[in-house]
Amino acid sequence: MRFGKLTALTGVLIIALALVYGCSDDKTTSTPTVTYGSIDDPNFVPVKAQIDSALSVFVGDILVGFDNLYASPGDTVSIRAELLMPPFVVPDPNAGLDTLIAIYENGWHYVYATYVGNVYNARVIDSIQFQIDGTPTQDPSYHVDQVHFINNWEFTAINPDVSHVDFTGRNDFDYTNLDQSTATINGTIDNNVEGVYIGVDTTMTNAFTFSFTATNVQVPKTYHGWKASCPTAGTLDMTMTHTFSWTNAVTEGNGATEWTIQVTFNDGTATVTASNSVATWRYEYDVCQVSTN
Repeated sequence: MRFGKLTALTGVLIIALALVYGCSDDKTTSTPTVTYGSIDDPNFVPVKAQIDSALSVFVGDILVGFDNLYASPGDTVSIRAELLMPPFVVPDPNAGLDTLIAIYENGWHYVYATYVGNVYNARVIDSIQFQIDGTPTQDPSYHVDQVHFINNWEFTAINPDVSHVDFTGRNDFDYTNLDQSTATINGTIDNNVEGVYIGVDTTMTNAFTFSFTATNVQVPKTYHGWKASCPTAGTLDMTMTHTFSWTNAVTEGNGATEWTIQVTFNDGTATVTASNSVATWRYEYDVCQVSTN
């Protein structure tokens, strides 16, 4: 989530690239037929950009779950970091939260926080449970061996009548083996990104919807604890839907593509295989660097 919010500054560029994809479908009915396509294929460039961004989002989101071990849920500093860090959301880094509610009930911490900015509204709803030997505990400590972290979030443009990018998502992660040297993470992720470009006589929209399943993602503990969330092993199975439309003085159109994506982590590098109905692309992406300290 945190990495994803920072990518919004480049969102308009991604939208522009994606529209090359959309408009190309309007001009020709040809589609890639090669078994393994080039990553420079203009049909794939905007899709790859969103896949890479989604992988960075994933690494940032699992780090947020680890961060709960170092600050009480609902801690003002921690929540501010979730809501207020990106400069495109909050011009004033010293701004305060509009709402912050944190309670503990039936073994779960519940956190609700909002911020209303000049350009975007932000909201997070978190549920966190710490466990020791299968029993919930209220306070995080070095005895905790499991964390269940559910994170709902959204960043919505205040003015939908100008160019903007909206983000929404939900993560449900289970962290185990936290009393060992390597943690294991399993869970699901649902992310949505919608970009709208509004010009003098043109309106263009691109939306990407991701659904992930994370299986046995391994993150080693470092000298600094769990604060370096770089996967060394594990897999992601993903589906992505890309929908697009455009309207101008001359023409209009729309379309959609469905993608199936498999990711395997190896020491911070993701091997990505992405397929649509007619072709497959395969490449490597350095998501993060495994800490040696």
